[in-house]
Amino acid sequence: MLGLFPENFKFSKFGFARISPEMDNKKNFFEKISYKKNKDLLIKDRKDAGALKVKKENLQKSYNLYADLLLKYGYIKFAEKLVGDKIYPFVVMHMLNDKKTKELIWHRDQYFHGKNFIGPKFKLYKLAIYLQDTNKNNGVTGFIPKLISPRFRNRYLDTMFAYLSSFLSIHPRLSVGEAIIFSGKVMHHRPKQKNNNFREAIIFSCTNSPNNLPNLKDNENEFLNFYIKTKIDYGIK
Repeated sequence: MLGLFPENFKFSKFGFARISPEMDNKKNFFEKISYKKNKDLLIKDRKDAGALKVKKENLQKSYNLYADLLLKYGYIKFAEKLVGDKIYPFVVMHMLNDKKTKELIWHRDQYFHGKNFIGPKFKLYKLAIYLQDTNKNNGVTGFIPKLISPRFRNRYLDTMFAYLSSFLSIHPRLSVGEAIIFSGKVMHHRPKQKNNNFREAIIFSCTNSPNNLPNLKDNENEFLNFYIKTKIDYGIK
């Protein structure tokens, strides 16, 4: 495993990059929005290796907070600079892992299996903000860099190659409030935790144009609308 995560990683070569915004009292801020003490508002997602996720009805009540977080502290601005593209978050997921959460195996969010393209047909980015100091021991997202990860048109061969080359994987060490932006095409996984601590993150699915998502854009209950409204309120074009 490569232990370093240089700041000069180029997104185009690696498929992921770190975002380190400046914030005052970061630890206190993220403690306040944490769900560690509100487990009754969480639901276990067996399809996501047993991760605990904030229920949809509770998540929607915090849409304004999440949109404000992205824009006020520059996460989107830094992400756009790194990927060289516009960023529009359309889904938000607030999740926790504990010692019962299993490994989420190596995978891509967009891939070919034979002639079929699996996943969204548009550009997809994931933006993950971590609410505590995070590393491989408490389930940080790990990556196999794009430049050493050939894409097979067979999901089983692709996954097998990922495990064979996982000794080249990178599991960044992140401090509270730091984030990772990564492409839906890059190989990644979430390791099982090796301690008794929580790993908590807010993960946004993003694309490069709201026009990719006409149904979401017209639905007032979807996160994209809150984000666009907040962006207008901040006077950001």
